[in-house]
Amino acid sequence: MAEVAGAYVLYPEQSRRANPQRCWNWFLEGNQFRDAGEPAQIIALVNAVCESHPIDRRRVYVAGLSAGGAMAAILAEQAPDIFSAVGIMAGVALHASHDLASAAAAMHGDVTEAHIVPLLTRNQRRLPDYGRLRVTIWSGANDRLVDPGNASLLARQFLRLLDIPEASATLEERADAEVVRWRDPGKRVRVEAWRIPAMGHAWSGGSFRGSYTYPAGPRASDEMMSFFLDDGATARRRSVSAATP
Repeated sequence: MAEVAGAYVLYPEQSRRANPQRCWNWFLEGNQFRDAGEPAQIIALVNAVCESHPIDRRRVYVAGLSAGGAMAAILAEQAPDIFSAVGIMAGVALHASHDLASAAAAMHGDVTEAHIVPLLTRNQRRLPDYGRLRVTIWSGANDRLVDPGNASLLARQFLRLLDIPEASATLEERADAEVVRWRDPGKRVRVEAWRIPAMGHAWSGGSFRGSYTYPAGPRASDEMMSFFLDDGATARRRSVSAATP
């Protein structure tokens, strides 16, 4: 896909010393802000790639699954000046945890609207780059590891951050998915949420040869790339996607 679109793809890799499962430690407060911890390390990698390749800085995107989805959401919330769009698959609500116990609670659905208030307080400076950020959120209706309620709260969190009215929502019901989209006053889709029936904790689409894939679902990689590029174009462009495992 990257070759067709003319994109660079960066795969940041976690160390087993940092996490035995090589997952991002998104649930620790020290990894939930851009200037420290894992977000700072990933941003440094992105900047290094952008400096060494002919990349359009206006077309830098981030995507991830599970712990990677949670980290992708943090990166988008914290660095909208770097990432113009984010794809979140089976991610956890922003700032809903601070340790392993609260992470487990959030993953199992113990997240509420109360998590929106401190988030907005932290971002009361209203970063101007939120005016361009676009968000696509995916969840499986049968996900038993990360409760799909996290996807709903993530959508509401980003709607508040982007100042997009919830009333702008439109619903598309497909055979393979339910898709809700929210538009800004210019009618551009800024936030969308995909709910895949029968899918558990997995990446929608892909191959049976892969792990945590759901080939019966819509191809999230195609849909996300189209969403990122905004026009579905396949002409060669110089852009970068940071995909977190």
